[in-house]
Amino acid sequence: MKKWIFFIMCFCVPTLAGCWDRIEMQELAIVTSAAIDRLEDGNTRISVQIFIPRTISSGQGGEDPSLGSTFVREGTGDNLANAISILQTNVPRRLFWGQCKIYIFGKQLALDGIRNEIDYLFRHPSPRESSFLYVSEGEAKEMLTLVPPLERYSAEALKKLTQDEYGTKTTLRDVDMGLMGDSESVSMPYIKKLISKEKARKTYETIPVIDGTAVFKKDKMVGTLSMKEARGLLWLKDIVKRSTISIQPEGTDGEITMTPTLGKIKYSPEIKENHWIMNLNIAIEGDIVQNETHLNLMNEDVLMEMKKEYEKALKEIIALTVKNLQQEFKADVIDFGRRFHQKYPKEWRKVKDRWDEKFPEVQVQINVNANIRRPGYIGPPAALPKDEVIE
Repeated sequence: MKKWIFFIMCFCVPTLAGCWDRIEMQELAIVTSAAIDRLEDGNTRISVQIFIPRTISSGQGGEDPSLGSTFVREGTGDNLANAISILQTNVPRRLFWGQCKIYIFGKQLALDGIRNEIDYLFRHPSPRESSFLYVSEGEAKEMLTLVPPLERYSAEALKKLTQDEYGTKTTLRDVDMGLMGDSESVSMPYIKKLISKEKARKTYETIPVIDGTAVFKKDKMVGTLSMKEARGLLWLKDIVKRSTISIQPEGTDGEITMTPTLGKIKYSPEIKENHWIMNLNIAIEGDIVQNETHLNLMNEDVLMEMKKEYEKALKEIIALTVKNLQQEFKADVIDFGRRFHQKYPKEWRKVKDRWDEKFPEVQVQINVNANIRRPGYIGPPAALPKDEVIE
């Protein structure tokens, strides 16, 4: 019996794969972010931000900030695949894309169309579907060369801004599903360089910030939403986590600001007498965080009036966003088409080939129900004499 076990072991050991194809860490160049631009001659340029590993010396509390944590390399070709191939020749180590969570498209490329670039990113095994995608105001490469004061490199600062929900989150998978879906539309955060007003800092010592939302119809950018409209889009996508809504009650000089703590939106599509209607029912709860007026927020009548004002303000923001998407861009990034398709499959088949024409005709009815949970830890305005408080 022992002889048979020994024979089997001797036969199996040589067939084991082992680690013959392993690559040591010191042989890899870790890519933290990538920027893709369309040049004037029609070529594609890929720029990557590569992390610089440093050994912490004994007695040191960390890395020397003056040395920098990354550097930028680029490659140019007639398409993205060739550009990356040329990029590899400019880097002595093998490029490792596993840690690349940021991909930025230059504005010109976004206007021309990103289908070929998305095809490469999805076809190649290295880029992750959970990677975040952005559109840059100018050339995307500039976003990689910025030196943030707090974070180690610009991609890290941008990722934290996105995670804190200062704009629409869009992943590689979201873009693929959006462009392949019924609406063939998608949105991405629109970023720009923050202009620092500190005289002691250089122009590149700043961070990329989100400055609205880029709207895509099929694979081409057709326009951008402002920050206010982008906030409305977050409500429509039901992904608002933190924000503020300010109102100015009639007859007052100051504003009252509420921070939503809970929010939910429900879509109810209807077709009545050949009229396509989308009912949006929004429920919102929030806390008062600042009162610039003389109103006493412990008064029930005042709170009821504030509730109506907040409902009106939120309705206006969402209506403005929907109007621009329907009339200006004709891009259904809020998935009206998918929802009509699910509820009315027969009717949808009649209009799916001309949804670009039908989408602007959809009547949108918005209903908002606001609830003020807490007017703050104090009722009357702070630092105001009692005789000036309006009950």
